[in-house]
Amino acid sequence: MASPLFTGSSSLRDPRERLAFVLTLVCAIPVAYAIGFVLHERLGPPEVALFVVIAMLYVTLARGRLIGSSVMIHEAQYPRVFAIVKRACAALEIPMPLIFVREDNYVPVAALGFGEPYALIISSHWIESFEDDELAFAIGRELGHIAAGHTRFLSLLSVNGNENPVISLIFGAWLRSCSFTCDRVGLLVCGSVDAAMRSIAIASFHHFGRHVNLAQFAEQGREIATDGVLRMGEWLGSEPYATRRIAEMQRFAATEQFRRLEEWFLREEAVDPPALATSGSTRVVRADCAGVWRRISSVAIDLMIVGFVVIAFTDAAADRAASSLVTVTTDTHAAASPSPKPKSSDDDDDDVVITSGVHMNYSGFHVDPSTFPAGKPLAWFINLLGGGALPFTALYMAVLVGFTGQTFGMMITGLRVVRTDFGQPGLARSVWRYAVGWILWVPILMLAPFMHRQMLHDRWSGTRLIRAERLLARAAANVPGPAA
Repeated sequence: MASPLFTGSSSLRDPRERLAFVLTLVCAIPVAYAIGFVLHERLGPPEVALFVVIAMLYVTLARGRLIGSSVMIHEAQYPRVFAIVKRACAALEIPMPLIFVREDNYVPVAALGFGEPYALIISSHWIESFEDDELAFAIGRELGHIAAGHTRFLSLLSVNGNENPVISLIFGAWLRSCSFTCDRVGLLVCGSVDAAMRSIAIASFHHFGRHVNLAQFAEQGREIATDGVLRMGEWLGSEPYATRRIAEMQRFAATEQFRRLEEWFLREEAVDPPALATSGSTRVVRADCAGVWRRISSVAIDLMIVGFVVIAFTDAAADRAASSLVTVTTDTHAAASPSPKPKSSDDDDDDVVITSGVHMNYSGFHVDPSTFPAGKPLAWFINLLGGGALPFTALYMAVLVGFTGQTFGMMITGLRVVRTDFGQPGLARSVWRYAVGWILWVPILMLAPFMHRQMLHDRWSGTRLIRAERLLARAAANVPGPAA
């Protein structure tokens, strides 16, 4: 039987989720402008885009540190947690994520990643506070994020699942809808509303949650619902109020939809989750390589970064030229006209010098945006691809990949350049890779749909652009099994 989790009339997806996602995307830029206005800063499209890129890069680096400072869990390392995750994944028919434990005082469980295998991060601060059924709910709802496709997007917004106030304000409506969706998955995994309520109480109040009267706590939600100010306060967070989450689960548990899904979930369960398409080979295979859309996203981010650098240098050059022209023009007029004459309205433009988009007169100068890349994004992009900044882009990529294996765009989208044996490409090979890419970018684009994830410059340089999670999968494949 095909999984009905997010398909058809039995879908667990909250009906408000898709609409909230569309409205969030539509409103994100106006909200960013409003925040800029409140902070008395001018935020145009270039500034907003640059801010987003920097934020995503920070989240990516912090996410890497998060996983790098964690302990990997497997059958021989903390089998209690491994067994709960394995059982849930088998029943939900999704591949096992990689499981890590680290110290986190704020987030009990979080799912991260852009593709299989995803990473499930569990806090050592909370793990022993949960009973098995309570932990099953907390883990199940994060598996719900993975199954519903939320994790790819959430991984760009948050380091560990604890969104900051700005993210919560901009994306809060969608994040709260996702929470309702995943609470339903957690309810299926743990098997009872009581266990789900206890899990929410522990996650909200830690050890004090054991002393909370859950029936009274749920009743508190009805009191909040009658107060408009308290209801609006929920808009400032990425999670709905705990009382509202409990009320939504109680309502859902009473529906025929939940009965059908529970019957499906409790069918004769598979012993193991679906296997990942991993290879025991020590060489890169096609399944390891990045698809077209992730390549495009990575290149787009890198082009944006290079474009900002080009604009910054262009503006700086224009400022220097403007300062020079102001001095020369003022001195020339001073020598020619010892005594200034009054200017009429007809003479306003007589003493204006225009050069390279810099308009100058006695009152100063300003930059005409229409003559610069920021004012003509399409023309700027065409010029970038046509060779205006493409050599610089190729150099930027070659150097970063040669020394680190990744550009900033690759870091954000979870990609890495390696040799065909998974080794670092090195500077010389990286330079050759991007020299080929620079010279043959037109045929590379034309042949991309037919190259099966291995482009011309990949093949000719002996490199491959792989999904970074495949490296984690290979590492996980080498962990020891349970003791005999």
